[in-house]
Amino acid sequence: MHIAYIVPKLANKGPVIVVLELVRQMLRHGHTCKVFYFDPEQEIQFPCPVERITFSHAIDFRPFDIIHTHGLRPDCYVFVHKPRHCRAGVLSTLHNYILADFSYQYNPFVAYTAGNLWMCMLCRHDKLITLTRNALQYYTRWFKPEKLACAYNTRTLPEGLTVTADEEAAILRFKGSSPLIGVHAALTPRKGIDQLIQALPLLPDYKLMVVGDGKSLEPLRQQSLANGTSSRVWFTGYRKDACRYLPYYDIYALPSRSEGFVLTLIEAALYKKKVVCSDLPVFREVVDRTEVSFFQLEDIPSLVDAIRRAREDDSLGEHLYQKYLQAFSPEIFYQTHLAIYQFVLETKKHS
Repeated sequence: MHIAYIVPKLANKGPVIVVLELVRQMLRHGHTCKVFYFDPEQEIQFPCPVERITFSHAIDFRPFDIIHTHGLRPDCYVFVHKPRHCRAGVLSTLHNYILADFSYQYNPFVAYTAGNLWMCMLCRHDKLITLTRNALQYYTRWFKPEKLACAYNTRTLPEGLTVTADEEAAILRFKGSSPLIGVHAALTPRKGIDQLIQALPLLPDYKLMVVGDGKSLEPLRQQSLANGTSSRVWFTGYRKDACRYLPYYDIYALPSRSEGFVLTLIEAALYKKKVVCSDLPVFREVVDRTEVSFFQLEDIPSLVDAIRRAREDDSLGEHLYQKYLQAFSPEIFYQTHLAIYQFVLETKKHS
């Protein structure tokens, strides 16, 4: 099978990492892949040919069996350039809850308008892949169920992924004898990191390491200053391959207000880390209370209790790792996508 993937740029972002995992698994099983991208940024190296394109230039769809897009611009690109009679199966993975996520970035009018325009751009795709069954149900408001499919993500980690001696010394110096909570995220209100800072005064022995950058960085700094926890919060800024720091955490936190599917949850599972996460439907679907410690969103006492439960329950990390093997392994990820690709191609043959 010849597969083309289209992404906005080769950036170290969740959707592009998912494409990297797809390429790795497809190549391992004998398929050929090519990745097309728009912007010059090239943080991620792919083990297949890549080609930079412009939005106005149409690629040749004919050599490919599958065209698989990820993100707004790639979806719009297909809407504009897909041939009228296209032999290839054309799919998109929807990595988020579009309208819900836009509501954290824009005012209600812009979020509603832009979100629905994006939905319209997806009308020329043959299949839309969601990351959870909950997201699939969400998108039935706009698309017929037969146009939707679900596939959980996977994550593999390169060998030799370690911190430098200076990084290790800095982490251990900051941590000292305290339990360390870690979080990796683009710093936006949607990620809910402010809840962790609110919880810290009630957890006087704990420290928090926040890896990432974004528009919420300065508000979060000010929040930690205002509640007297700034000496116990370390904002490292953006760091490539943040999963390198997972071995140093006692607890990994996912306090998100909205998520499509969090790759860092799978990374934490690979390191057998204890995880505390908000009780979003997406998390409730993929893990249970024997594998993570849940808290009620926007309920700080609940978050504090969840952190303390996780600290005391030494079985969480091992149970989460077993869930990875059962539901999120690379082989399951590959077989699920292959079945979707084959179904799309068979459907097109008989349409």
